[in-house]
Amino acid sequence: RRPSTVRNYRRYMNLYILPAFGRMRLQAILPAHIRQLYLRMLKDGRGARTIQLVHVTLHCAFAQAIKEGLIGHNPLEAVERPKVETKRYSIFTEEQARSFITAAKGHSYEALFFLALTTGMRKGEILGMMWTDVDWEKSILRIERQLQPVSYEGGALVPTKTKSGRRHIMVGKGALALLKEHRQRQEMQKAVAGNRWQEHGMLFTTSIGTYIDQTKVSRAFKCILREAGLPDIRFHDLRHTSISILLDNGTPVNTVQSRAGHSKASVTTDIYGHAMARSQEAAARMIEEIVKPLTNGLR
Repeated sequence: RRPSTVRNYRRYMNLYILPAFGRMRLQAILPAHIRQLYLRMLKDGRGARTIQLVHVTLHCAFAQAIKEGLIGHNPLEAVERPKVETKRYSIFTEEQARSFITAAKGHSYEALFFLALTTGMRKGEILGMMWTDVDWEKSILRIERQLQPVSYEGGALVPTKTKSGRRHIMVGKGALALLKEHRQRQEMQKAVAGNRWQEHGMLFTTSIGTYIDQTKVSRAFKCILREAGLPDIRFHDLRHTSISILLDNGTPVNTVQSRAGHSKASVTTDIYGHAMARSQEAAARMIEEIVKPLTNGLR
């Protein structure tokens, strides 16, 4: 597993699981004990997502115990996976999205911000892109990896979280034009840096070619919001804005799912169902307009 995943498992094991079951034999742990743990966590104010991650950690731990012959069955099979309530995200309106693009013009991260808003890519996915991932003729970006923050060296390239995360996204002429301009600026940076330049083939780098600190991108993003008088949203909310705008304007769910890198269309609708209200209204008006001549004739 990836290092971050292992760290998370250890965290949930140490914080919640070992204190609850550390003195019990594996064979003695029943589904009722696990449900009691979840209830205690709820009473202690733990969020549904945290409880779900504890459930996943427990499931993996018991599955491994079965493989090693320590137990004969997994008690998690009899415990329903905790449900996570769908969150409402703070996003830009279409007018605010246009204002943001205008405010970002000329910024060193302009192309980065434009891609985040128009493709719905995650920050790590954008920062993990290489120039070889750009198909200039077909207007396609290939998402193969992401940049994961690593404190001791700034970052490390790792595969996307899921198989569906590895995808192709088509972009428009505006995105390609910005990328060409960005590449020209990068070539000038190389010339200025000289021997200090570290070539990694990345789209977005520091002034000497190294990985960009993701916190610097977020700080620059927040600065633009303040100067433009825009709502204080997270960088990741650009992804939510992109997906919501597409759904609001009637883009097929399967198309949005593919761009977002969701495993199933149901994931897209579960998360962004509330963003489809306007397209539903438009559909209602459209169907009435289509059948109106027929209904008028039925008197």
